This record gives sequence, C-alpha cells and structure tokens, in this order.
Amino acid sequence: MKNLFNFIFAISIVLLGSCTFNGQDGAPGPRGPQGPAGQDGQDGMDGQEAYVFEYVDITFSATNEYSVILEIPETFNMLESDKVLVYFLYDYLEQDDLDVWRALPQTEFTDHGTLIYNYDFTMFDVALFLDSDFDLNLLGANFTDNWIARVVVVPGQFQNGRTESSVDYKDYNAVMEHYNLSDQSIVTVK
Repeated sequence: MKNLFNFIFAISIVLLGSCTFNGQDGAPGPRGPQGPAGQDGQDGMDGQEAYVFEYVDITFSATNEYSVILEIPETFNMLESDKVLVYFLYDYLEQDDLDVWRALPQTEFTDHGTLIYNYDFTMFDVALFLDSDFDLNLLGANFTDNWIARVVVVPGQFQNGRTESSVDYKDYNAVMEHYNLSDQSIVTVK
C-alpha cells in the first residue's frame, strides 16, 4: 500500500511539473451579434436635489449640556451619501427686510474667550453643540437662547454635471439658489 501511495505521488509530481506556460494568448475572437433591446423601466418622479428643515426656539443651557439634538423628520429618507449643512439666523436687517444666515461651524469672540457653534450629523438627526475655551455658564442669553436653525440636506453625489466648487456652501442664499430652493420649500419642524 505504501508503494502504491509513493507511485501515485511520484506520477502526480511529474504530471504537475510538466504543466507550464508555453505561449501567448491568442487573438480575441470575433464580436458576437447585438442582443435584443431591453424593456423601458417605470418612469420615476422628478425629485428635489436638496431639502431644507427649519428648527425654532433652540436654546443651549447647562441642563442640556449646551447641546441640542434636531431630529430629521421620519418621513424624510436621507441617504448615507447625503451631506448636511447647518445655518443659524444670526441677524435681521430691518431696513432691508433681510435675514442674515451664518454657516456652522461659527466662531464668536466673547468677553470670556472663544465660543464655537458646531454640529455633527447622522442619517437620523443633527447635533448642535457649543464649544469654548471658558466656562459656558458665563454666557448670556444672547449667545444661548431662541436660536433659529436651518438644516439643508444636499446630495453627496452631484447631479446635472454640477461640481462641488460651483457653489459657496458657507453662503445660505447661494446654496438655496444653486439647488432651486425657495422659502416655500422650507419644512418647519416642531
């Protein structure tokens, strides 16, 4: 039995050793005939490229650890590739009837030190938070109370040949114009 095993092993070595690459691949064969045309798919709805959600009465306090969670509406289907931009209503110019929006993160220099309004996001919510180089309890209500935020969800993959450099994402009005959004397209979230 041992001799039979050694014989089969020796033959296997010889046969496997004789398998070598001895040439080049041949030329590709002729192209086959064109297949039948596929059926048309169902028409989809033309959708918006971006969405705007407005949140009012945002207040940062020691109670909420100077952090606020803004829930994305459950009816909105955010994709993993989508990006979120957040803007605070910073001022209102009465003589021009004009809102002044600032993009986050936003840095303020106070009497106490540097204050940063910042955010992060998931597919389900946006977290707004304050960061500083001083005790946040020293802040006055003008820095913490009754903020209005607009959350703009934009596609991560740009459509219609647009590129990221074609819009200034720090400019709220430029973003609204770029994505053809109007005040009527803003959804207020309670």
